[in-house]
Amino acid sequence: MTGTHLTLLVEDFYPMVDAITGEQRFPALEQLLSKGRSCNLRVPSANHLRFSLFGIEPDELLPVAALTHVSDREKAPDSNYFWLRSDPVTLWADMARVFMTSHGFADLDPYERNEIENCIRGVLLAEGIDLHAEHPERWCIALNEPLEFEFKSLDDALGMDLADALPDHPEARFWRRIITEIQVALHNCPVNIRRRQRGRQEINSVWFWGGGFIPEAAPHDLIDTIYSNHPVTRGLAIINDCRLKSQSMATLAEFGRDGRSILIDWIPGTQYAVEELEHLEDLTRQLIRLADQGDIEFLMYAGTGEGQSYDRRARRRFWRRKTPLSRPVTAGA
Repeated sequence: MTGTHLTLLVEDFYPMVDAITGEQRFPALEQLLSKGRSCNLRVPSANHLRFSLFGIEPDELLPVAALTHVSDREKAPDSNYFWLRSDPVTLWADMARVFMTSHGFADLDPYERNEIENCIRGVLLAEGIDLHAEHPERWCIALNEPLEFEFKSLDDALGMDLADALPDHPEARFWRRIITEIQVALHNCPVNIRRRQRGRQEINSVWFWGGGFIPEAAPHDLIDTIYSNHPVTRGLAIINDCRLKSQSMATLAEFGRDGRSILIDWIPGTQYAVEELEHLEDLTRQLIRLADQGDIEFLMYAGTGEGQSYDRRARRRFWRRKTPLSRPVTAGA
């Protein structure tokens, strides 16, 4: 297995680190950050980083929705539609503004989710738009023509005044109307009426974003095996005909039969930062052991593009002492 190169992408690494409140230590992660070498990439977002790891230089508009559809369908469709993510969100209003406070289904049970889905599907079908719901937590729609404007990404729109987040373009009036009609339908949806009466969070709108066509494969085969549950990475893996495995399999893998290039795209499986870091600590300990044996060299990237490279030479950097987890300071070898 000598010569195996492994990349570990942890998009939310530093937000998880910032959430630590106690004195808990994570020796393997601390060793990686203290003795590894900085290898940062300049990227505007974690999804741009994902494209870069596949050797693809993306346009400004990333086709997140198209790749999500490929991932959820588990194969690339033949039709060349323009895809949009259509994610359920929660809006909150004060006296003057309306904010998007969260996305996803929160604590809704499957029956409530199905009721919300059917409510939104009915509004879209009236406009001749079909809702694709292969995944229970997210939706996509397919259009025959591309949009002439761009919706803000979901992450950027969260916390914004809805009036500022919505696109200001003549063609966008159609989509503003659809969003309004969906909000009215959801306000009157029985599941939301029940939740409103109980003082619970409602799903009262959708957000369209991530528009684009399904991209072509990368010009070079850079990655052999991918462990990931992230829809963009999984979509890219399917398009590029990579061996694809679930994220949970990474903690049990020996990596011996995974080829010379491996990517693990780690996304949190819980809402608890310490618990998630403990899982990541176990994986990092395994990777450091393999690197110290000379079996692999590996890099860990945060979603910001900040990276640390670790190989068997790292342990010799005895002058670098472990410290509690924090954002590393760029240092030489």
